[in-house]
Amino acid sequence: MPEPLSDRQVILAIALTLILVLGLILGSVSLNREQQAPFLWRETPQPKVTPLAI
Repeated sequence: MPEPLSDRQVILAIALTLILVLGLILGSVSLNREQQAPFLWRETPQPKVTPLAI
């Protein structure tokens, strides 16, 4: 039967797992932002003004 892990080893394993998961989440979020096309504003053309005939 294997020896049980010490408390320090368990806490270290949990901390490393959390760091790994947070790193993966933050990495995927930043990659998603780069893949999305930038939002481009479409300028509305100015209506052509014709002089009024009097």
